[in-house]
Amino acid sequence: MSATAVLIHRRHAWSPRRGGLTGLARALLVVGIAWGAFAFGAVYPWAYWPLSIAAAGVALAGLAAPAAIRWPALNLTTVTLALAIFVAAAAAQLVPLPAATINAISPEESSVVAQLDLRVQLDPASARPLTIDPARTRRGLLVVASLAALIVGAARLFSIVGAAGTAWAIVVLGVLLALTGIVQRPLFTGKIYGFWTPLQGGAAPFGPFVNKNHFAGWMLMAIPVAIGLLCNDVSRGLRGVRPAWRERVLWLSSPQASRLLLLMGAAAVMTLSLFLTMSRSGIAAGALAIACVVFDSRRDVARAKKIVALAIVSALLVLVIWWIGLGTIGSRFSSGNPRDVGGRTLVWKDAIDVARNYPIAGTGLNTYDVAMIFYQRFNRPVRYFQAHNDYLQLAAEGGLLLTVPSAIAIVVFVRAVRRRFAQERSASAYWIRRGAVVGLIAIALQEIVEFSLQMPGNAFLFAVLCAIALHGTPSDRS
Repeated sequence: MSATAVLIHRRHAWSPRRGGLTGLARALLVVGIAWGAFAFGAVYPWAYWPLSIAAAGVALAGLAAPAAIRWPALNLTTVTLALAIFVAAAAAQLVPLPAATINAISPEESSVVAQLDLRVQLDPASARPLTIDPARTRRGLLVVASLAALIVGAARLFSIVGAAGTAWAIVVLGVLLALTGIVQRPLFTGKIYGFWTPLQGGAAPFGPFVNKNHFAGWMLMAIPVAIGLLCNDVSRGLRGVRPAWRERVLWLSSPQASRLLLLMGAAAVMTLSLFLTMSRSGIAAGALAIACVVFDSRRDVARAKKIVALAIVSALLVLVIWWIGLGTIGSRFSSGNPRDVGGRTLVWKDAIDVARNYPIAGTGLNTYDVAMIFYQRFNRPVRYFQAHNDYLQLAAEGGLLLTVPSAIAIVVFVRAVRRRFAQERSASAYWIRRGAVVGLIAIALQEIVEFSLQMPGNAFLFAVLCAIALHGTPSDRS
């Protein structure tokens, strides 16, 4: 076979228009993102089990899809291994161990489990797992494992067909989700979509989400993707257009200019919905995320285009703030006690106490609300199901058994993404990857005071952004 024929064959193998398994996986991925967002964040069992099945399906299709690429070329081995170690560590919490071993690892576990399980009262010396609630840990493990598989499988899928199509799908779904929240806000009567009453009392819904902060968390991940696509169009704008006013005005009627205007409108609507939530954590992290996308370090982007991108995004922020009112936003931030971080410090103290009592193996993945039956000391009239800080909650539920593998996975992930940026040759893929990374940073900041990623719908989008950040650009791989 000639060199030209080989090149044509490889280009065909990398073509994003190929149907079959890759097309099915991409469609299932978009359906999963939409389902996770519009089905109340997929917080209910009837919603998160189909979402987990979709995640596993995308993962299997992405790993099994035929392509002219070998696994070593993807450089995903270390990331896959790190994720597998975390899942295995969580699974270890379900392994029955002798009572003496359990008492040595978690001395307080026996008294708690004895009150939850009558069988342990009758036979204290029987073997039992480290988790205080095996059923909840098993359920959480299945969801986490499916999302971990999604990261790896979707990363390979994007390495075959590219991530641009999925990035555009996220923006379209983001606009629809934003419009849902904006329209429902003045018409809200206590029922989401006009018929669904949140099961948890005292919730502050926004759009399809039971909690406005979780809606803000979804937008924190999606808005940077839209800004990344916008900056990409700005960086490519006016390419080949002569520096004359007539030519530039005519360019405004081109398809590229029309797409740029659509992206500007999409970013504005999504940002408006984020600010309308009045979520302090969402607004603060969102403003920082938007700035991070724009401040670019690529040397091949002209300074004038960087200034244009900065001006466009700044204008979007100013327009949104003007629409809502600077005084309204300012009063929202001044309404809480900054020393108390919105009343969360006492909740954090409870989480820290649990982490101290279970330093090695934790109480078990997905068991924090059960632990609070025994360990909550503050604000007792209100029972806290979450620690309002996912890092503290991970320490409470997993101890060193889960925090150490998660820290290793983060380090491995960051190194892999940095390597992708260093190898990147495609400007379009660079901006999409940058938007995904900034979205991950934004949600990581919000998780200091919130628990948005405990919503399966948000976690699904988080896994997709991880895959976008990790994928190899098809043009480079070919």
